[in-house]
Amino acid sequence: MTVTSIGSAVAAVRTARSPAPTALDVLESERGAWFLSGTGVALLLLSIAAALISDPGRSSVIVASGLVAAIGTALALGWRTRSPVAGWLAAPAVVLVTGAYAGITYGVTPTVVWLFAYLVPAVGLARGALAGAIAGLVAAPILHQVETGVLFDPLDPQGPFGIMILVALGAVPGHLMRLARLRRLALDEELARAVELLGETERARSAELEAKRQSVFMLARAAEARDGTTGEHINSVRDLAIELAQATGATPAVSELIGWSGMLHDVGKLRVPDSILLKPGKLDLAEWETIQKHTTWGEALLEGGEHFALARKIARWHHENWDGTGYPDGIRGQEIPFEARLVRVVDVYDALRAERPYKPAWSDDRIFEELRRLRGMHFDPDLTDLFLALRGA
Repeated sequence: MTVTSIGSAVAAVRTARSPAPTALDVLESERGAWFLSGTGVALLLLSIAAALISDPGRSSVIVASGLVAAIGTALALGWRTRSPVAGWLAAPAVVLVTGAYAGITYGVTPTVVWLFAYLVPAVGLARGALAGAIAGLVAAPILHQVETGVLFDPLDPQGPFGIMILVALGAVPGHLMRLARLRRLALDEELARAVELLGETERARSAELEAKRQSVFMLARAAEARDGTTGEHINSVRDLAIELAQATGATPAVSELIGWSGMLHDVGKLRVPDSILLKPGKLDLAEWETIQKHTTWGEALLEGGEHFALARKIARWHHENWDGTGYPDGIRGQEIPFEARLVRVVDVYDALRAERPYKPAWSDDRIFEELRRLRGMHFDPDLTDLFLALRGA
């Protein structure tokens, strides 16, 4: 995995952990209690409206008792308190005030008792399992009072089951919400650790990449120093290769790899004697055969590491010609690796515009004319045309 892909993974993890909020997300958040209280108040207001339509003569009593129940619901469900005792006391309080309101309106709107089917689990969700159980325990006799006129009938065999159902109705949602919160906290901790680990890996990869680049530069610089230059050529080859590779549609990562690998194209010159490498005049046949060996010597020097796989290809074949007249293997056209063909163009361009012991620097116009002349002979015609276009020629 590269540094770029690690950075992408970190962003993907963060994005994946922040989808559009669901109802459960809202309930688990700090706004959850107010969401529950707002829904409860809305249900109470609807029941007040229904009661007023059914019995407009008692509007003042209905409105007053309903508003007290609505305020109690808002406070019991939405008000945050650090004291668990206060939360437990709020549970029976909201049941009592809502029960009083239900007792007043039950005769004209019997469905008002269904408020407790919302209120009891809502207390559990907002205040926890214990508060929900208390709300269910208190709601059971109040509901019995509203529906039958007595708090508890010892002869009713269904009474205990009704209490158990209401207690469970309050306790179970609270318990499940607690488990959901714990699970969410655990997942957040795991996410934080994963992001931290990815960050550390990214920093380590960055350091590793920088170390590799420094090793490439030092090795290339050592070879370049044999020509009596100061490193400008290898830097120029890298930059020009990256630019040309990107122009062909290569990704930034691939273009960077081609550029940095291209810096090592002449590393084999480390084995070429100074008497040949720095000779100001024309080379004789034996000397020319020796200097041609820098391609295979460079490939051999770069053996042993996957990191230098592309650099080995470029080192061996960056002097192959499109028409097959190059060296060391005399391959032609598409047989020559794309990266070697690309570096061939930018290497010749930069070498021609630089002063060397055996030649003066050429002007850009003269270089462009030479590239056009050798297009399709020494150089890949398409890459040559693209490079000339980039240079405005």
